[in-house]
Amino acid sequence: MTKHFCGRTLLQKCMIFSLLCFATNVCSQPSWQLYESKQGVSVYFQRLTDDTLKMKAETVVNNVTAEDLVALLSDTDTAPSWIENITKVTLLKSLSPSENLVYSYIDSPWPVSNRDVITYSCYTRVSSLQTQLSIHARPDFLPKTKGVIRISILNATWLLTQQAENLHISYQVYALPGGKIPTWLNNRVALKSTLKTLINLAETLATKQYTAKSTVIRTGDCTHGELPQL
Repeated sequence: MTKHFCGRTLLQKCMIFSLLCFATNVCSQPSWQLYESKQGVSVYFQRLTDDTLKMKAETVVNNVTAEDLVALLSDTDTAPSWIENITKVTLLKSLSPSENLVYSYIDSPWPVSNRDVITYSCYTRVSSLQTQLSIHARPDFLPKTKGVIRISILNATWLLTQQAENLHISYQVYALPGGKIPTWLNNRVALKSTLKTLINLAETLATKQYTAKSTVIRTGDCTHGELPQL
């Protein structure tokens, strides 16, 4: 009789290990590594098999609510003052009270080409104290502009958790810039930009340096697009 290569006892161990991998996904998911903690903001990254990065940033802002953050996001005129390298943000279309399409223009330093991105956003309620803003690229919504590279891969989430009078913000993003930027350079720029953006965000929220627009997004259902899982 042919014996299994694991042997009887080892086979049982193999099966248990496989079940653990399936249940916890530890076999396929890279661990989060700390990039930097500064001014109350911590930025982490996961290095994927193609050497690109998934990033996560976390912070807590005192005396702020989730409604304050979405009000800030609605103030597109203020966006260039706190989102790193963004020079223009325009609301293209409100698809529903909880969904919209937004155009953002990225002014890249020479000799890198400027970029733009069109994003679909949906704001949902997770629990009584938690809401989530999910975002992904919709690159074909508008024709491309000559000389500007359209970002076609971007998936992000803002998970907002109310903690008494304070707001815990967890931001995750995976994006590819397109064009011919070396991966190592994009990773370095993306990590720095994420850290600066979250620091600016926390300061802008804390000092109320924004004006809520009538188009502020509300919690509801995602009826105009399926959102990929991060």
